[in-house]
Amino acid sequence: MNKITCDICMDLIPLVKDGIASDDSVKAVTLHTEQCDSCRALLGEMPSPVTDTDKAFKKFTGQLRTFSVMLMMFGLLFGFGLTAGSEIFYNSIIMPAIGALGYVIFGWKAVYEVPILLFITSYILNALHMIKGAEHLDIYSLLIWTGIYTIFVLIGVVIACLIHFAFRKD
Repeated sequence: MNKITCDICMDLIPLVKDGIASDDSVKAVTLHTEQCDSCRALLGEMPSPVTDTDKAFKKFTGQLRTFSVMLMMFGLLFGFGLTAGSEIFYNSIIMPAIGALGYVIFGWKAVYEVPILLFITSYILNALHMIKGAEHLDIYSLLIWTGIYTIFVLIGVVIACLIHFAFRKD
């Protein structure tokens, strides 16, 4: 086997560290680093590649899902805060957006999970008297508003599903 120069060795070291170099390249780098202290130091200094990319991807998607659920809860709280005010018409935008976000997070399970989450949130907020103007909302009117918001959320889920269906790769 021919000896390689330090420049060639430095070019091959990242490939060897990533595990994508050919067997001959690995042998050449190994032979060269046995004799060259600077290249051996460079080989030792280079970080190893991330070997478990699935684990890193799962961690990232878990964090993204947690952020999305928190964003969805914030939207629900904000939407219910507008219920008894003059800004109630914004819920015709907020609730379908929450439904679409729910579809992104839960898939088709959003059809029943997001309305359940909506109902629980409205009940807790009513129990805590946190909805603006809650003294005017009895339990029946709150159920009616929750039903209306559920319809808006389901419209958002269906729209997100249709967009997903339209742009899927065959």
